[in-house]
Amino acid sequence: ATEAEAKAAATLKHCERDVARQQTQIDKYENGALAAVQKDNEELARQALEAQVQAEKTMEFLRRNLEIAGGALEKATLSRKKIQQQLEELRTKKDEILTRARVAKVHKKIQSTVNGTVGSGDSILDAVARLETKIEETEAELEIQASFTGEGTNPSLEKRLEELSNEAEIDKRLSELRQKAKDSKNE
Repeated sequence: ATEAEAKAAATLKHCERDVARQQTQIDKYENGALAAVQKDNEELARQALEAQVQAEKTMEFLRRNLEIAGGALEKATLSRKKIQQQLEELRTKKDEILTRARVAKVHKKIQSTVNGTVGSGDSILDAVARLETKIEETEAELEIQASFTGEGTNPSLEKRLEELSNEAEIDKRLSELRQKAKDSKNE
């Protein structure tokens, strides 16, 4: 389309030059006829006027060519713009299709994951329970890893507090047992 537009523009320029040259020729014949009349040379004036009439007929033909060339340029320009617009629309459509394809792929992956966790006889609740178990196992693994690396809350402090609590409970129960034993001896 760009090449057609360039050719049409070149043709239009060529036609414009032809029209300008022809107008110069018409003016030349008119001036020659006027000069011949002023010199009382009617025969030369007639020849000049006859040449002017022929040149004006040629000018009509050249002006029609100029109009046609102008129309061709306009048409080529419109065609190029339309093609550019269509290309832009295609680029936009391509981007839209690629986005939709990515979204569909993600949805399909999610669906296959959900379908993969639900067996033929299982309910969705069973699948959720299995997923919950997997998450709890993963969290437990992370807690164990954190206790080894010293990350997260201070596990050694929590462990010591729990041990103190257990010791207090054991001491209390031991004290109760001693009291029972003492009471049973006294009986």
